[in-house]
Amino acid sequence: MFDRLVQDAVAQRLLLLPLPQVGSISPASEPAAQIRTEEPAENTSNRMSEVLADFLKPLDRKRKHTAKGRGEAAPVVQFAVDLLGDPRMDELTEAKWKQLDEALPDIPNRDNIPRKCSETLFQRYKYAETTNWSKLERVTITTIKSRYWAGLYKFVDFAITEKFYEGPRPKFVCIDPENLAPLPRDAFDDDELLTLLRLPLFTGCKNRMHVWQPGSYFVQSHICWGFLICILTGMRPGEVGQLECADIRTEGEFFYFDLRPFDARNGRVALQDLRNLKTNAAGRVIPIHPLLIELGLLDRMHELMDRREERLFPEWDSYVRTKDGTTRWSQPLSKAWQYVKKLLKIDRADLTLYSTRHLMADWLDNEAIAQRTRDRILGHASDVRGRYGRKGVLDPQIAAKIEALEPPAIKLMREILLAATKRADAGGLTVLKTY
Repeated sequence: MFDRLVQDAVAQRLLLLPLPQVGSISPASEPAAQIRTEEPAENTSNRMSEVLADFLKPLDRKRKHTAKGRGEAAPVVQFAVDLLGDPRMDELTEAKWKQLDEALPDIPNRDNIPRKCSETLFQRYKYAETTNWSKLERVTITTIKSRYWAGLYKFVDFAITEKFYEGPRPKFVCIDPENLAPLPRDAFDDDELLTLLRLPLFTGCKNRMHVWQPGSYFVQSHICWGFLICILTGMRPGEVGQLECADIRTEGEFFYFDLRPFDARNGRVALQDLRNLKTNAAGRVIPIHPLLIELGLLDRMHELMDRREERLFPEWDSYVRTKDGTTRWSQPLSKAWQYVKKLLKIDRADLTLYSTRHLMADWLDNEAIAQRTRDRILGHASDVRGRYGRKGVLDPQIAAKIEALEPPAIKLMREILLAATKRADAGGLTVLKTY
């Protein structure tokens, strides 16, 4: 009985224990292999538009000189972004550069394109494609080479330097046979020049604001002097706008404009104080034609200096490009010239504001003035021999030739302009100052 009691107790305990894990007699299945799905490495290459934004960022004052010309490159780089679909820089293959090269000659100029379709180069490109070039013309070879190619090379060089692009520098070569040849600039004809100088701006106008309408006021504004100085010196419009009173100098007998970046005899100056010149050759001295003196240029200078005004034309506003911070001085005179062309209905395509420089060049050539002297007066790059010598001193022989320079056109200019000055001196015209 004792044994049975023990067996019953053990049996009751066994019921309370968990069941043992009993294996199956069927073969065990292999565990499913885990498939690792590793995410691809993130592409860190910048897109072309991002590099363009860095390209156009204003630089600090110590690096600002390295960004010259980037603003002019922005439109064609944006064209590349739009054409290629804003690729990453590591996606710019030889085929992509070739596609861009072949598209550049197919950009039309703005003529006959609606304003809303000509805000960007790519819009013009697509408009020509959509209209099948109806009434459209391609840009000039000069535009392709000096703006498009040069702008893209500047951008690519920046991308390579800043490690945004590791590929080879592309080479652009495509020119379409229908691209226009550059139009040479021609000089003013005598009749065109005299017609310009007979306008109310020079002979008597309505008031300060309406200088192109005839009236009883004599207004020698910065626009009036701008035209006259460009005609009688061959200076660039942007050079005239920057003139200061102290730039008018004399060596005792002749007067001249001193366009050198600074006078080395007075010691060194800071870079920020240098004159904004187009080229190194633009730093020069230019004899002032006596007709400008007779018309009162020195009187203007003295009045402004008495008022402690440094600039010769303080009312001449400069234009600062927001993209690259560069300062342009030619805009006021350029706008005036565009208005004059419409006013006089001048349709000769090769007649531009720069034709005043060609006019002076023609006068110098007709007087058989030496090439080296001609280059110095106009600020053209000359050969190596022309870069040496006493460029800081007015050559009396050159000044004498300029003073004696009076072809028939200048004689007629003198009659027209001095007649208005004499009327003003006699009270026939009321003198209005613009400063």
